[in-house]
Amino acid sequence: MNKKKMLSAYTIVFIFLLITAVLTWIVPQSIVVTNENGIQEVIYNAIFDSNGEIIRGVGAQPAGLWDIIMAPITGFQNAGAVSIAILMAGAFLGLINSVGALDAGIGGLLKRYTGTSLIAILMFVFAIFGSVFGFWEEIPAFSIVIVPLFVLAGYDVMTGLAVLFIGATAGNMASVVNPFSVGAAIGAIGNPELSLGSGMILRMVIFLALYLVGVVYVIKYANTVKKDKEKSIVAGIEVNTRVNEEGHELPELTKKRFWSIMVLVGIIILLILGYMPWYVIELDGGRTFQDVINTPINFIASIPILGSLSGFKHFTPFGDWYFGEFAFVFLLGSILIGLINRMPEEQFVKEFANGAKDLLGVILVLSVANGISVLMGSKSEGMSVTFVYWIQTALQGIPSWAFSIATVAAYVGIGFFLQSTSGVAGITMPILGAVTMALFQGSDIGAAGGQVMLISAFTVGINFMCGIYPGASTMGTLELFHVPYDRYLKFVLKILLPMLAIGCLIISASQFLGLI
Repeated sequence: MNKKKMLSAYTIVFIFLLITAVLTWIVPQSIVVTNENGIQEVIYNAIFDSNGEIIRGVGAQPAGLWDIIMAPITGFQNAGAVSIAILMAGAFLGLINSVGALDAGIGGLLKRYTGTSLIAILMFVFAIFGSVFGFWEEIPAFSIVIVPLFVLAGYDVMTGLAVLFIGATAGNMASVVNPFSVGAAIGAIGNPELSLGSGMILRMVIFLALYLVGVVYVIKYANTVKKDKEKSIVAGIEVNTRVNEEGHELPELTKKRFWSIMVLVGIIILLILGYMPWYVIELDGGRTFQDVINTPINFIASIPILGSLSGFKHFTPFGDWYFGEFAFVFLLGSILIGLINRMPEEQFVKEFANGAKDLLGVILVLSVANGISVLMGSKSEGMSVTFVYWIQTALQGIPSWAFSIATVAAYVGIGFFLQSTSGVAGITMPILGAVTMALFQGSDIGAAGGQVMLISAFTVGINFMCGIYPGASTMGTLELFHVPYDRYLKFVLKILLPMLAIGCLIISASQFLGLI
């Protein structure tokens, strides 16, 4: 039987790059400026010149052959921080795999928990990550651990991917306390009556509902696949499980392997401490919980010799971490793995390099995907701003009863052109916040209540699109396991579309259910 030959992730992303290049010949560019009142506004059909001056009525700015070929190169430069983070994660996982620690640890988990429990627990963890700090770009690095875990448990590659992508999407769509989406939206609206706590009950209900829908569907699919591998969405495709096929017997959990796994656990704890937005938890005296969580580090840094030796004087505070710190902990973990297992220098360098090399394909896909953003434009100028302008203009004539559904649909459309939640919030919220105020001013929930609904419509809509859009993290992860994008899309739409509908329903009914 002939197997259908699928396009690679490189080709699919490059096709999207070409489509974007064609659009540059048709769609005019627009810019975002800050007016004298400190409010961001869009100037349609305009660009900035080399001196930062506004030039109006310039029309489309076509991208030619030079621009198309340069876009992935510029994309690679722009993705430098995430690229080094992914390479360091790959190097660490190459080392921990080479000593058999990961397989031994997975074996221990499989003995202690059933597959169903693992799915529910890990999906909840990744949903929390998404809801708290917008977990998404980190998925390629985490997938190398999570996907083999479920393959060894008797499931397929898609089960592991679903735990990551569906879990993260459920959390991102709710964004209970995510400062990069909810916080940015509140700041852009500029209503002093709103805070990060405004609408938190509504967002928690959305979180719980979307998580339950996602986990029930994934568990149902996983159990079906475990009974019959032919029912897998990737049946008949030569996927890369990233599991050693030489033998199915998992290695013994020795003392060295145990401490190697503890290094991985320590890395995960550090990442949670580093990425969690502790500053949103306010304490008495103008302090935040970020001050408390960083107290031990600051104390050590204050000790003259110890502070200098540890380097803690230059430590990035917990709560402010980004990809540089992500790469740091995995590099430190790699060194610890080498010391724990007393690896010879030659073996350490070989396994470190091989681990990083395994993720080089992901970096290349990231480069092309970021090239699309280069042609599309940024959150402050380009075609992306024009598309956002068109959509938000259309929303201004929507009646209040249909506002929630219309705004969710609008943000789904906006998410196709611009995935930066903080960027989209900055562009759209000043205008749509004012539209919402006019629509709901005389209602029972008032203007602030309507704006709470708007914020949830924003997080549900744009993060739904992030879940299906062939962006850098999605395509990079799929390439890692040789999963075709069309199979992924077919799978996730069956889950994400009901999640989108439920999110719309909850937001629309929230004013009648006392959730605002």
